[in-house]
Amino acid sequence: MASVDEVIKSPEIKTQKAIRILYWFFGSVMLLTIAYAWIWYPEPYEFFQEYISNLGARISEHESLPNSASSLIISIGFGICSLIALIIAIIYLFKPKLKFNYWKSLLNFLIFIGAIGVGIPKDQPKIHPFHGIGAALFMVAFGILNFVHQRLRFTRRYKPATFERTKDFYLDSITSVIVFVVLVFFIVFYFLGQLIESNALTIFATTYQKITLFVNFLAILILDLDDI
Repeated sequence: MASVDEVIKSPEIKTQKAIRILYWFFGSVMLLTIAYAWIWYPEPYEFFQEYISNLGARISEHESLPNSASSLIISIGFGICSLIALIIAIIYLFKPKLKFNYWKSLLNFLIFIGAIGVGIPKDQPKIHPFHGIGAALFMVAFGILNFVHQRLRFTRRYKPATFERTKDFYLDSITSVIVFVVLVFFIVFYFLGQLIESNALTIFATTYQKITLFVNFLAILILDLDDI
C-alpha cells in the first residue's frame, strides 16, 4: 500500500513526468530542425563562421541562393518548440506546489516568445528585428532555465546522505556550471563581435552558439524529476 506522502505527491510526480517528456520533445524537435535545415541549405554551411539564423534566412548568406526549404523548416520547427514552451509555461503557472513554478513559467514563456522570433527569417523585410530579439531571448532564457533546473538539487540535497544521491548531486553541480559557463562565453563573444569587427570573435561567437545549444540539449536529456 502506498504511503500517505506518496499519495499526496503522486499528482505532482505525474505532472513532473509530463513536463520532462515535453522537455525531451522540445530538445529533440530543436535539434532535428537545425539538422534538417542544414541538410536543405542551398550552399555549404560554414559551421564555424555562420550563425544558425542563416539557415532560416530566405536567401543564403554567401551565394544569395533561394533558401525557401531550409527557411520553412526553421519556421515550422521553432514554431513547434514555441508551442511546447507555452504549454510548459501554462502547466508551471497552475502548479504552485512545484518548486519555483512562477520563475520556470516565466522562463518558458520567454522561450516561447524567443522561439517565435527565431522562426522569423532574419532577412524578412520590416519584421526582421524581431528575429534578432527573439534569438537572443531564446538563447539566454533557455540557458538560464536549464541552470535553474540543475541547481534545484542544491536546495534539497546540500548534504547528500547516500552514495546514489552524492552521484546525482555532483552530476547536477557539474552540469549547472557547464551550462552557466558556456552561456556566459557565448554572450561575451557575441557582444564583442558586434562591437569589434574580428574574424576570431565571429568564430568564437558562432561556435559557442552551437556549444550552448548542444549543452542545453544534453542538460534537458539528463533532467530527473527532482530537477523539475
